[in-house]
Amino acid sequence: MAPSITDPRYAHAEGFTTVAFGRGGDFICTGGSDSLVRVFYSSKAERDQEAITLEQHSDNVLTLSVSRSKIISGDEEGTVFCFDVSTSALAESGKLSVEPSGTVLRSVLPARDISISSSERQAAIATDDENVTVVSLLDMGLLHTLTGHRGSVNSVSYSPDSAYLASTGCNGTVRVWDMREDEPSCISVMHKMAYVCEPGNSMDQSKARWSPDGRFVAVPCSDHTIKLVERGAWQASAALGGRHTKKISHVTWSPNSRYMASVGLDGQVVVWDVAARTAILSHATGGALCQIDWNPCGNMLAFTDGAGAMYIWDDVIPSDQGHAPPYERQSDVVHETVASHDDNDMDSAPIGGLFDDGDGADGGEMDSDGADDDIDDGEALDDFVVDDDGGG
Repeated sequence: MAPSITDPRYAHAEGFTTVAFGRGGDFICTGGSDSLVRVFYSSKAERDQEAITLEQHSDNVLTLSVSRSKIISGDEEGTVFCFDVSTSALAESGKLSVEPSGTVLRSVLPARDISISSSERQAAIATDDENVTVVSLLDMGLLHTLTGHRGSVNSVSYSPDSAYLASTGCNGTVRVWDMREDEPSCISVMHKMAYVCEPGNSMDQSKARWSPDGRFVAVPCSDHTIKLVERGAWQASAALGGRHTKKISHVTWSPNSRYMASVGLDGQVVVWDVAARTAILSHATGGALCQIDWNPCGNMLAFTDGAGAMYIWDDVIPSDQGHAPPYERQSDVVHETVASHDDNDMDSAPIGGLFDDGDGADGGEMDSDGADDDIDDGEALDDFVVDDDGGG
């Protein structure tokens, strides 16, 4: 089917708006400047139903993280709440049940980003502080305080097996933490890689995100490219660029890590073929975009803007033009390795020809030469399709 984007659904008042799919792809969560969290059904048949509204917050909701059975949200006051999602209710009656289950954290500073571990036992939280807070989701107790950033932390992301945590600071530093030991340790520091931004403005910040296959961390960078930091080597091995003209605010991966989508302050949504390092689709909106998330189980994107609106992009990858579906596994071996939690195997595994031409991108304190120069600008972007020959 041809790609299509819904009309804007004004889920919240004007202001920064966050978005995340449920892990089963059945629902979409949004949070906004009206202090509300809303939960929408994602399927075409159900998405026009009235949203479930959660009213626990008393200030702007700035971040959401969703796992198999939990929604965790954080606000400008620094309060982080946890909600339990009842999947059994969804299966039996078609109705989703979302119930508050406790306060995860009360910080004196705004919560900027949250990442839930694969076991759902821990959550890493970034606030306008120099530290990353890791909290137990079993008893809401403090587990770790990760120190080392020089300035506010604006992004946290667990690897799919939760062996590592990537964090970014407002000074552009990316840190990688080994979470396998009783006391986590920082194993890599990449200076001046991510965007430098002022603390306190969510629209000015960007987020780094792990690929679902566990091989890369995608980092939006100051040259308006997305650097792919390779697991184990901990340096950028490739980059995606040449499309965004202003800051890239958020990125998301397809379920099989074959594709990536990004949004920026230039109002563009860009879909990338990661192996080909080229944009294959784009859509231009009228204003700055906040966040984007890929349905973990399908060919669907959800993204938000600064007016409080949510959009759903259906049938994103046009398979009739020769593009592989976004939900097929690229490598069963890689996925089995991640699932096994055997990190020695993962860290020593070859990249498997993802970037066959051998060109890379320098890590930390890098210049912008290298992989970006290999991208063919091609034809001007139309509503969706960039690569009309379907070759990726």
